[in-house]
Amino acid sequence: MSGGPILPVSEYLGGAAGLIASSVYVPATNTNTAGAIEGYQVAASLSADAPLVLQFAIPEVVPTGTCKLRGRHWANATSGVVKYTVSDGVTSAGSNIGVATLTAETQVSLTWTTADVMVENKLTLTNQPSANTVLTVLVTFNTSGWTLAQVLTSLYDLIWE
Repeated sequence: MSGGPILPVSEYLGGAAGLIASSVYVPATNTNTAGAIEGYQVAASLSADAPLVLQFAIPEVVPTGTCKLRGRHWANATSGVVKYTVSDGVTSAGSNIGVATLTAETQVSLTWTTADVMVENKLTLTNQPSANTVLTVLVTFNTSGWTLAQVLTSLYDLIWE
C-alpha cells in the first residue's frame, strides 16, 4: 500500500543567511486568481549554499513501499538549472536529534523550460523511517551549477510508493 503525503512538522530557515524565506508564489499567468501557493523561496541567482532543515513526524502506522522525498518547484523562468543535495537521518525517542547520522543522497538537478509550470522530483531516501520516529531532511540548495536567475519556490513532503 502506498501512502502519504506527510508534511514537515518543523522547518528551520535560519541557517540560510537570508537566502531562503517562507513566502507565496503567484504565477505570472494566473487567470483563475487562485494560483497562489506558499512555499520555501530560494533567492534568484543563488550566491551561496543555502540549507533548509525539515523534520517529519512519522506516524504509528507506516505505509508499505519505499519512502521518497517529493519536491514540487515553481519559478517564473524559461531557462535555468537548480541543484540541491538532500541528507537524511532518523531519530527515535530517547535519542538526540542533533547527533543523528545524516546520509547524503545523489544531488538533484532540475532544468527549467517553461515559466510557472510545476516541476516535480521524487528522491528515494536511504534512511527509511519506522513508526514514531522523526525523519530529519536537510535540503541544501547548491550554488555550484545553479543558473536559475529567478526566485525558486519549493514544497516538500514524504510519500511511499
